[in-house]
Amino acid sequence: MKIIAHIFLHDFRGNMSELACKCHHLSPRVETPCENEAFIDLSGKKPPGARVISAFAGTVIPSLGSFATISLAPCRLLAKALTMAYVINPPSPGRLPEGTLTKGYDKFRLCVLKSDTAGDFASRLPVEFMWPLEKKVIQRLKTLGLRTFAEISRVPLTMLYSPFGSLAPVIMDYSRGIDTSNIPFFSPPDRITYHGRCDCSDITGLEEIIKQAAVHLSLNLQERGKSYRDLSLAIFSEDCCTETVTSSFTRGKYDISSVYHDCMNLLKRLQAAGPVTELSLAAGRLANCVHSQMSLFEDPKTLNGRYAEHHEKLVRVCENLASRYSPGIIRMGSALPVSRREQMLMFVDPLRNGGKTAKDDYSGKIN
Repeated sequence: MKIIAHIFLHDFRGNMSELACKCHHLSPRVETPCENEAFIDLSGKKPPGARVISAFAGTVIPSLGSFATISLAPCRLLAKALTMAYVINPPSPGRLPEGTLTKGYDKFRLCVLKSDTAGDFASRLPVEFMWPLEKKVIQRLKTLGLRTFAEISRVPLTMLYSPFGSLAPVIMDYSRGIDTSNIPFFSPPDRITYHGRCDCSDITGLEEIIKQAAVHLSLNLQERGKSYRDLSLAIFSEDCCTETVTSSFTRGKYDISSVYHDCMNLLKRLQAAGPVTELSLAAGRLANCVHSQMSLFEDPKTLNGRYAEHHEKLVRVCENLASRYSPGIIRMGSALPVSRREQMLMFVDPLRNGGKTAKDDYSGKIN
C-alpha cells in the first residue's frame, strides 16, 4: 500500500535541509520542493503508524519550532490537496471532508485520507487543488468551464488533447485522484549514497548491484579522504514496501572489500516482501581517514648489495599504491615525516646527521 506524507510548516523560516535530514530517518525517499513543505514516502508502514507519529511528535516537528499540518494519502497529489483543504479552506467545526480523519497534537495536526475513499474525495476538489499543473493550465481549465475534478473526469479524453496536448492524460488521471509520480531518493549532504533500479529479485542479481554500489561508495570515499562508520541499505519492493537496515562500526572503513562485505551482511539481514525494484546504499558518519605509515624492511647487507633493484621495486610499489588512493596519502623517501623515534636517535647519534649530533646543534644555539 502506497502512503505519501505531506508536511506543511506554518510560519517556518528555517533551512529545509534540516527537515529533510530529520525525515530521512523515517524513509529514504524525501523531497522538499518549497521552503515550508516536504513529501515523505511512508509506503509499507501502517497508517498513521505509531513509530512515525512518535518520531514526528518527539523529534522532527518540535525541533523545527513551527506548527505543522501533516497529511497522509495514497499519492502526492491528494496528500498536498488534503493539506490545502485544511489550510486554505478549513472545514467548519464538527464537519470534516468526506472520507478523512484528523487528530490534533501539541505541535502538529495529522490528517489521514482513507484509500478506499480517495476517489470520492478527489471528485469534490476544486480545480485549484490540481497543484502539480502550472497556473496558466489551471486558468485555461477554468476558462473552459471545468472548475472541479469531477467535471474534468466526465470529459472525454479526446476532447482534452486539443487544448492541452500531451498533458491531457495527466490531467485526466489527476481528476480521478491518480498520481503515479514517485518521490526521489534523498541524499543527505553528510552521506555518500548509491541508488539503483533493479530488474531482478533473486539474490544473485542483487549481489551484482551490491558490487557496483561497493565500488561507487569506495571510490567516492577515497576521493574525499573519508571513511564511514554507519552503512544503511534500503530496498523497495513492487508492493510499495520499504525495508531499511543499518550497521554501525567502531572504526572507519573505506576500501572496496570492506564495503562489499558490509553490504552483503546487510542484504542477508533483509527479507524482501516482494520483487525488489530499487536498492539504495548510504555511507554515513563520515570522518577523515586515519592512515598508518607502512615501512618495508630488508636485510641491510642484501639491500646494499642490490640497491638499484630494491629501489626500483619500492618505487613500483609506491606508484601502485598512489594510483589506488587519494593524492598525498602514499609517500616515500624524503617526503615521509620524520618519526619521533628517529628524531630522538638523531639527537644523540652522529652517524644520522652528517657526523654531528642534533645535541651539538642545540648546544651551539644556546651558546
